[in-house]
Amino acid sequence: MTLLQKLAAARTDAAVGPVESRGVLRLSGKGARDFLHRMSTQHLSGLPPGGSAYAAFLDGRGHVVGEGLVVARPDDLLLVTEAIEVAILVPHLRKYVLAAPVKVDDVSDSLGVMTVLGPRGVGLAGSAAAGAGVTVAGTPRRGVPAVEGIGAGPELAGMRAGLLAAGAADLSAGDLEVLRVEEGMARFGADVDGERLPMEAALTRDAIHFQKGCYLGQEVVLRATVRGHIQRGLVQLDLPAGAGAGTTLTAGDKEVGRVTSAVDAPGGRIGLGYLRRAHWRVGERLGTPAGEAVVRRVMVQEPG
Repeated sequence: MTLLQKLAAARTDAAVGPVESRGVLRLSGKGARDFLHRMSTQHLSGLPPGGSAYAAFLDGRGHVVGEGLVVARPDDLLLVTEAIEVAILVPHLRKYVLAAPVKVDDVSDSLGVMTVLGPRGVGLAGSAAAGAGVTVAGTPRRGVPAVEGIGAGPELAGMRAGLLAAGAADLSAGDLEVLRVEEGMARFGADVDGERLPMEAALTRDAIHFQKGCYLGQEVVLRATVRGHIQRGLVQLDLPAGAGAGTTLTAGDKEVGRVTSAVDAPGGRIGLGYLRRAHWRVGERLGTPAGEAVVRRVMVQEPG
């Protein structure tokens, strides 16, 4: 199956990624849900068992400390993140627990994560998980209909084999990376770090609930969106061969941005990067040391 066919299956039929070692935190205790609600940009207090929501965690400057998928289970909550975020998020969350009846545990070694994509794939995953002891949670961060399966490695491997037998396309980690960049989804450790505002990284739609109560960094978020404008933000780019993460983007003799992710997609080399606001135009032509880059999409979404 070609990469083009695999990506089509992920969007319109069924596909399954590999079993991955991701960051998984377990929050338990009767105050866990309210604690995550107060700490994150997302409205989590009413999240029912079996529900999931994408959230970001900020510092006092409004910069992204971490992000991830919050999954509510009957007796606890899971926070699924990139592996690199665990060492950042655990001390950040524990710092604010204080005397609250909440425990924050790193369970990354005991739980793996597997992405299932496509409308049919989501249905197959729900059926397969019931008998496999796997938690299935919907995620908006794949850009296509998708769920994350969370469970022990052997159970996930067995579930994956069943999905492949049912006709799901077999996606590698590299295939998922191409899909991510094609869908314009920023990833922590590549496109997002502790110097980014969530709005710059185009996390507004999925992560920020503007009607919820106070949370760390909220004042900066409001000031940079409702009361003002951000000056740089995530864009998707057509790239020349040889351009990769770290490649500078120029207009005339001025540096106006930088590439953060790059992949070879079926239609050519594409990437994500940050660009100054004055150049947020589809079709904008920019210079790189490897040749010309062109803005395909502006990923930033501003309220109003």
